[in-house]
Amino acid sequence: MGAAHEQPESAGRGTGTDGTDLQLSFFDAHIPTEAEQIETIDRAESEKTPSAFVLSQAEIENVLRRHGSGFMGGKQRIMALYQTQPDRKLRAKALAKEYGIGGHSHDFLDGSRGFVNHNWKGLEFDHYPDHQKITLKWAQVEKYIDLMIQS
Repeated sequence: MGAAHEQPESAGRGTGTDGTDLQLSFFDAHIPTEAEQIETIDRAESEKTPSAFVLSQAEIENVLRRHGSGFMGGKQRIMALYQTQPDRKLRAKALAKEYGIGGHSHDFLDGSRGFVNHNWKGLEFDHYPDHQKITLKWAQVEKYIDLMIQS
């Protein structure tokens, strides 16, 4: 010791003993009642803005026409599937197998961006920047493709 920047050792921080025996007390804190908590949650929920992302039929058809399954010859295999397999459930299973697991970035028709994933659940449209997701099950995808082929 002896340097100007050094301070003598003491029981607490600083130079005084005030506050060395303080304890944090939760008895003085205001804990909201269950009813107050529910009211706060309800108020916050009512202030949320509704989702602006809507997945149109044109958007779905655009993805299906533009990308197919994403594999070479995928569109042709899908067309052959519809020509040879009348059972809708089996077609949906075959579509899930054809698409497999993967995805691609996507420019939506309204100019916004996102991602389209596909896995065992179906086609998932992920809209950026808010990551609003809409999933079409394979049975729904099968119906869209069937309608596209018929039209």
